[in-house]
Order: sequence, then structure tokens, then C-alpha cells
Amino acid sequence: MKILVFTDNDLDGAGSALFIKWLFNHKLSLFTVVDTTEATFTNDFKSREELIGIYDRVFILDLDLTEKQIKLVDQQHVVVVDHHIPHSRKIESYNKAKVVVKEHSSCIDLLRCKFNKLELTPAQEEIIKFIDDYDSYTLKYGDSLKLNAIHRTFNNPKTEKFIEAFEAGFRPYTIHEKNGIKLFISKFKEQLQNQVYRGRIKEYSVVSIMANYAISEVARFTINKYNADIGIVVNIDTQTVSFRKSKTCDADVSILAKTLCNGGGSASAAGGHLTKMFANLTKNFIA
Repeated sequence: MKILVFTDNDLDGAGSALFIKWLFNHKLSLFTVVDTTEATFTNDFKSREELIGIYDRVFILDLDLTEKQIKLVDQQHVVVVDHHIPHSRKIESYNKAKVVVKEHSSCIDLLRCKFNKLELTPAQEEIIKFIDDYDSYTLKYGDSLKLNAIHRTFNNPKTEKFIEAFEAGFRPYTIHEKNGIKLFISKFKEQLQNQVYRGRIKEYSVVSIMANYAISEVARFTINKYNADIGIVVNIDTQTVSFRKSKTCDADVSILAKTLCNGGGSASAAGGHLTKMFANLTKNFIA
């Protein structure tokens, strides 16, 4: 069987692709993974359209697709699996593709629930538990942050390297991985020492912080810590602004990035340039 996977370029996306490999296991004759994001997915998919026909099944994992992207992928041999709330409100837009899109703590745990007849080893169950814990940002387990740190230290293609490293499930870390974890967590904690500012944009609560490393993780941490709808990370070094939103927020942060920062992105993750308009909007935020 020939399988093509488009998956989000984060820990949950990598884990979800790994689950698909477990699912088909010995049936595979070709397994191709494409790391992508909501912002780059359209180009990534279109650039491979001529080759898509050679695959028996095409999986699209952990991506909150737009209406235009849904029309692009709505084909008979496509399977879409995602856990983001905004995407779950668009499932009626699909006509041909098989769709497993519903609110859930993570994409990998949604796959586990959907394909619950798959017999998993304790090591496989454990890595699912840690990835789900990280993506929901519950953080009950220390290994959740450590696994994410390892994923972040991989060079591209991250998912291929993650699958190669953890194909049998969770295992003890290597010395190299332990060093990578220490470095990532140390640099991540440094960013969190910066001053946090809070405010509102229309009806949404916003938290803002300056950082130049682990942007998504910093935004996610501050959103959860301060129970905000939107997290903004300002990188003074690159003069850029990054926008992220909570899993329950219905805002489209790409609109903020475009309007305030001459940028763009997806509904959940976007960015742009540090502009006077952005500075004027946020000058009323309080520490």
C-alpha cells in the first residue's frame, strides 16, 4: 500500500504521522510524509498534485483547513483528521473525502480513539499519552515537554526524523537527546523572564511578551498561564510580531497579522512586521 501524509510541522503532527505508519504497518510499500502548516499547505499540496494519483490513500493530519483548502483536497482517496474547533464547524463542506474532524485534545489521541481496534504496545500508548498531554498543554508529565524539545531540535524534515527515532514508541533518551532537552528548556525559560503585557483587541483578551526563541511555545505558555484568547510574541531582533490563539478562540489571527503588521498566516498562527500601527494599538496594554 502507498500512503502519502501531509502533517502539521509540530509534535502532534509528527506523532499523528507516526500513528498512521503504525496503522498500516506491514502493508506499506511506500510511505511519504510532507511537513507543512496551514499557511503553506496549499502550495505544498498543489506542488504534488501530479504525483498524488500514485498513492492509495492521502492523509491530511492536524491542519485547520480553510474553505478553499477543503475544496482543493476534497477527493475520494483523501482522509482528513483534525481536532481543531474551527475546522469541526466546516465538515459539511466536504463531499468526497473521508473526514474525522472533531474537537479533541490532540490529533494523535483522536486517531487512537477512531482506530481503537489497533493493538498498541505499552511504549506506543505511552508516547501517545505524552504527545496528547503536550498538545492539550495539560502538562501532567515531564516527558511531554521533553519530547517537544527533542522534536524542536531536529532539522528538517522533522517528522521523518521523529518517526525514525520513535518508531517503536517511547523509549529512554539518548545522551544527545538529553543535551538537546537541557538546551531547549534553558533557552525557553529565559524567554519567560521577560515582562508580560495584557490588554484587549475588540472582545478578545490578549497577552503579549517579547521573545526571540521558541516563539510558539512561549505564546502557548503565556496564553494558558493568563487564560487569554490571543498570544502575541514580539521579536525585537528580527522586528517581527507573531500571533497565536487558544484552542477555544474563534478569532482569525491572520486578519490581525495582515491589518496590524502587513503580514499573514493561518487562522491559528500568523505573523508580520513590527509596525507603528501595531505599536499604537498595544501601547495601552498594561503589565
